[in-house]
Amino acid sequence: MYKRIFVLLFFIGINLFAQELDSTVANDDFFKEKSKKHWWKNWKEDWTLWELKGVPFIEANYGFGSIDNKNMNYDFAKVGMAELKLGYSTRKNFYDEKVINFKDRYFFISRIGSDLESKNAKYNELRSSIWRFGFNKRKGYGYKLNDFYLLPYNSSGFVWTGLNMKDYPPTIWPAVYPPLEGQLKAEKDAHFLERINQTLKFGTINETGINFDFASSIGLNVGYETTVVFPRHLFWKHLGSLIIESAGEDLLGRFINEIAESSPISLPFVNFILKGAYQYAFYTLKKDKMNWPFNSEAPLTYEHFKLGITFTF
Repeated sequence: MYKRIFVLLFFIGINLFAQELDSTVANDDFFKEKSKKHWWKNWKEDWTLWELKGVPFIEANYGFGSIDNKNMNYDFAKVGMAELKLGYSTRKNFYDEKVINFKDRYFFISRIGSDLESKNAKYNELRSSIWRFGFNKRKGYGYKLNDFYLLPYNSSGFVWTGLNMKDYPPTIWPAVYPPLEGQLKAEKDAHFLERINQTLKFGTINETGINFDFASSIGLNVGYETTVVFPRHLFWKHLGSLIIESAGEDLLGRFINEIAESSPISLPFVNFILKGAYQYAFYTLKKDKMNWPFNSEAPLTYEHFKLGITFTF
């Protein structure tokens, strides 16, 4: 249901600006300079966290979603989420004072748990509680109309997750499976959970959404988040996977720049849709192999629909 809500808000945002904005040609010098940059230069620029610039902001989010592992037989109970973000935001005029380029860098801390979800867990679902923290970058292109901003964004970052399981499969066996088969599946699931329970695990996080900003001081946002938690960190495989993902995003960025040269007004939503689709496609590949395309095990994954409010100072 929350995916439908997200899509609805997306099309409402498009209609708000359809009559206000006209298509034209952007500054060629900007794109010539942009085309000279490669993914490794953009990556270095994006992750220079010690050079935080812009105005500070505080953001609070609430969300609800699900936890999964492709190889587990038992299901996790639905979870709710409460989150706090602290960071810095920069905005620059991109075209004719109607289209802006924005970038946020922030630290976040979240509490996720089945106890934050209003629905009770089903008989065969496993309850859990999570604390996590990490660093993220959020960027894109947005529309400016007087004191109102519509900012479609994509974000990516790193996260450290501490899982605390409330239930284990053997505690509810053999309700779901025949005795022998059920015992083997329960033991396999329990072994996986024991490896990651009450330990700090590294992972990656992506989010796609829209921020509705009023007078550059208060914003309401809606987003969809995907998170991959590695049961163990295979550094070289993770680095190889990250390079492949970044190189593909760089190629996509070059294609988006070509579109922007002829139609800069369409850039915010073209960038938002294509990069969001790319991130989600890569996420689905990592659900089977956490360091895709390299041989690796299936990770723990989270998907959340999020609503939030942002205060910019």
